[in-house]
Amino acid sequence: MNAVSAIEELFSNYKLIILTLIVAIIGGVITGIISLIFGFSLSVSSILGLYSPFSFIERLIILLIVGIFYMLALAISVYAYKRRWDISMAFSNLSIYLSDVIIAGIAIGLVMFIFSFIPIIGTLIEAFVFMGLSLSFSISERGRKIVDSMEDGFSSVSRILSKDPLSLLILYIASILSLIPILNIITIPYVAILSTMLT
Repeated sequence: MNAVSAIEELFSNYKLIILTLIVAIIGGVITGIISLIFGFSLSVSSILGLYSPFSFIERLIILLIVGIFYMLALAISVYAYKRRWDISMAFSNLSIYLSDVIIAGIAIGLVMFIFSFIPIIGTLIEAFVFMGLSLSFSISERGRKIVDSMEDGFSSVSRILSKDPLSLLILYIASILSLIPILNIITIPYVAILSTMLT
């Protein structure tokens, strides 16, 4: 079964976990710095008694950045796995997929922002989009841009459902878990590998 094979592949390609950890650390630092900047602005506004739209804007900007780093972790795992890159090659070849990462990151970031006000349903929708984008990256790695692969990526869900419903269910559950910090250091590379196997 693909889902089991993906677990075996994950542990034999532990470099993907290291790559995801590096991306998570960088993303955490950048997000933290931006949060501090906005936090300072909010404090000054409250002291002066001024209304500040920063809380709304901050939420949007933070989620867009988080989305981009989620997609970077996903893309770097897909490319490193399929092309057998080591850690240094994965980062040195960043320009190959960086534009796709930004586009997909903005897309998932907007979805996260829009549905962040709907606790459970929002998470399920975000996970479905994450899963669709993981399948899209697996397809785009073959030489297509992510915008051209999204339709095929999301439409492949129905095809996989008819052929390997259990693996699709596991992929979806792993996508939900990929939205959880720390745990996603393992689940994002797993999603990348399983998506590759299913496409």
